[in-house]
Amino acid sequence: MRESQMKKIIALAVAGAFAAPVIAADVTISGNLEYRYVADDSANTTSTDAADNVVTITATSELNNGMTVSGSFTMDAAAGEADSSSVINDGGDNITIAGAFGSISVGDVSGGMDAVGDYSDVSPVGGEFGADGDDAFLALTPNLGVEGLKVVVSMTPEGDDEGNPEGTSYGIEYTIGSFAVYAGSDEAQAADDKMSSAGAKYTTGGIMVAYEVGDKTTAGSGKVEYTGVAATYSMGDAKFAYEVVEEDDDGSVQKDETVLSVTYNLGGGVTVFAAKQDDDKATTVVDKTTVGINYAF
Repeated sequence: MRESQMKKIIALAVAGAFAAPVIAADVTISGNLEYRYVADDSANTTSTDAADNVVTITATSELNNGMTVSGSFTMDAAAGEADSSSVINDGGDNITIAGAFGSISVGDVSGGMDAVGDYSDVSPVGGEFGADGDDAFLALTPNLGVEGLKVVVSMTPEGDDEGNPEGTSYGIEYTIGSFAVYAGSDEAQAADDKMSSAGAKYTTGGIMVAYEVGDKTTAGSGKVEYTGVAATYSMGDAKFAYEVVEEDDDGSVQKDETVLSVTYNLGGGVTVFAAKQDDDKATTVVDKTTVGINYAF
């Protein structure tokens, strides 16, 4: 056998050895595209807006001990805009190992408090309950053997390169039948910030009602209190939603926004929506009407 042929055979064998783990992994691609038309009556202006246009690639494979490992990263189509500096969005890139013990995730993951709740955030635009916690570097979700119980504990060390504050967080959620409750706490040690929240929701038939409260105390300012109230009614492919979000800074109302919306599912991952936002307590009065289309795949 000629030496050149032998080198080619060796090169192919080495390449095959390195390619095998990649072939063994299950790779999925998912994403979300959304475009909106916004009529701002308070400013007498109109605009178009692209939101959360991302593609996520996830690979999953099995370890020798039967556990599974998955990794994902997200590409953000909003690169070049004022709120983005890179094509790769670092808001969710992570590695997760899961097994009978539960799961452990490392990278840029939802913190303990961020991983539970957010029951009142039902509108496609606006609203947004403010006490939902930070992302973290490391998160543990143990399997406690209790059906309906979810516990997440997380931490971020000093010097995290994702920009998440140093600290610890936990979240606990319990679901039984149509009823669910949660509580969480998030403490950023470096900034001396503390946040907590709790909430409940009830679902029956096509109706869902939810209530959440939370607060945030920072070293540089006073205490901000958050309240979120929501209700939805689903009828066939249509969902009607009502959401109210209030933020109170040491007795001064900074936000008292009401959002009425309707979303219609066209199938194939496509939904269209319309929403009306109103807030006359904000520093800048909010009076917006938004229509949009969302494609999730």
